Amino acid sequence: MLRKSVGILFALVAGLTLLWVSTDGLQAFTAEKARIIELEREQPKLPSATLIDSDSETFHLRELEGKYILMTFMYTSCGDVCPVLEQNFAEIYENIPKEVLGKEVVLVSISFDPENDSPSVLKSYSNHFGADGEQWKMATIQDEQELQDVLKTLEVIVIPNEYGGYEHNSAFYVINPDGKLTNIFDYQTPQTVVEYLDTFLF
Repeated sequence: MLRKSVGILFALVAGLTLLWVSTDGLQAFTAEKARIIELEREQPKLPSATLIDSDSETFHLRELEGKYILMTFMYTSCGDVCPVLEQNFAEIYENIPKEVLGKEVVLVSISFDPENDSPSVLKSYSNHFGADGEQWKMATIQDEQELQDVLKTLEVIVIPNEYGGYEHNSAFYVINPDGKLTNIFDYQTPQTVVEYLDTFLF
């Protein structure tokens, strides 16, 4: 009886140990969560890229170094996740104090559909969500290789679907002043992003 109990206890401990290791301390219960944990651990540096915004102005990602960048990835003809993502981004934007916005924190929404999301289309989308074009820019990366480099670095998954749109993951990405990814937040929890920024900026 004692031997059986010891065997059961050993199996339980081994199982819990395996669960702990395989889920990164019980944090990663899904492949997506595991991906996020690994990215936050590695803190990859954002590659160089040239963007064109809703005012047809060109800027470079490297120009934004020295500030925290909050970033989303979307496309304007998306009818499901993207509007929710950008509406929640607007909530973050509205809750960042004006004295910090633009000076210490900037928001950038990047469309991964540059062929269809021209500056004029982005302008309309910006107006709809209240992006001002300065502290919160909506833009595209015209160069295909640069776009793919950014998507790959941040592990943004974008897959064309049969309806002319895209299947993609959605999140709020935080880039630190050194240009490194530090945090990824669920797109449905904008208040968590504000609370995170509040710990060291506000």
